[in-house]
Amino acid sequence: MTDLVDGTVSSIKEVSLRRATVDDAEAIAAVRVESWKATYRGMIPDSFLDAMRVEDSILQWRQILQAMSEAADRICVYVAESEGQLIGFASGMMLPEPKLGMQSELTAIYLRPAWQRAGIGRRMVQKVARTLQAQGTESLLVWAISDNAIARNFYEELGGVLLIEQAFSWDGMDLMEAGYGWRDLSVLMASVNAMRTPLSLH
Repeated sequence: MTDLVDGTVSSIKEVSLRRATVDDAEAIAAVRVESWKATYRGMIPDSFLDAMRVEDSILQWRQILQAMSEAADRICVYVAESEGQLIGFASGMMLPEPKLGMQSELTAIYLRPAWQRAGIGRRMVQKVARTLQAQGTESLLVWAISDNAIARNFYEELGGVLLIEQAFSWDGMDLMEAGYGWRDLSVLMASVNAMRTPLSLH
């Protein structure tokens, strides 16, 4: 994540959160690629980041969003919009079996760099957590690359507890990841509600 760009957000009064549809696949893929290239410089080789293309992710996201309509009790994807522009998304799922004692997982959260640190990410996490809670879970797991200090601070500010750090492989790259968890989602909800959000979200 990066700091807000001066003036980008100040003139926008409202951001809306809604469930994603298949028509959002291209915009979601674009947000993901833009966020990776901005966030993971210095953590993942530049050659990998520079080779990322939106076109390569669109089909994958279409498949995820199509599957979501048939598995709404296990998967959720929300998008954040402002003035008709998709600026971020978050997704979560019920786990088929508990992992590190957690019943569900926040599988993705991305915002366009200019929109970060405006409270939108917190509200997206809360939206996913509420949906999963309604499906019967009280615990949530999320993973971050160990070197991603901003993401780790974000989860810790929301009451996430460090559960594990471990090695993992991604597309042939050897990396370290940190797993955070909330054993009681009411802690996450309360943390979000206690923080000031400068934008109007609905």
